[in-house]
Amino acid sequence: MDTTFTPVQVKPQPAPVTKLTPASRGSRFLAAMVDAAAVLVIYLVSLVAKNPVLFLAAICAFAVLQMFLLSRDGQSVGKRVLGIKIVKNDTEVNGGFVSNVLLRVIVNTVLSFIPFYTLVDILLIFREDRRCIHDMIAGTRVVEG
Repeated sequence: MDTTFTPVQVKPQPAPVTKLTPASRGSRFLAAMVDAAAVLVIYLVSLVAKNPVLFLAAICAFAVLQMFLLSRDGQSVGKRVLGIKIVKNDTEVNGGFVSNVLLRVIVNTVLSFIPFYTLVDILLIFREDRRCIHDMIAGTRVVEG
């Protein structure tokens, strides 16, 4: 009787990746407009109140809210209203603080000081995959959901 043990080799299977629908250009634009409108409302309220400290406090609070939502859910206030979110391009899961805030927002803001960068970044939305420069920097994309 042969008592030799032969281990069975199991090949790891890649995690299933769902095919999420890319967010439309219109929904991405409207989400950006909702975010901009929120900042405009904060500015107008502080202007009427003639209180620059109120403006600074409200803008800081809104920025913290945006960073929290982007980190936790992959959504800004505007993206939440429009039902779209940011996911990692390869895994289709939320990228968290590093991808969604540091790379997509902070690095993109620094790069916006380069002449014409913002225009080029915005125009790349017309690529087939609808990914802008800030999406490619962060390895993300914006999808429905």
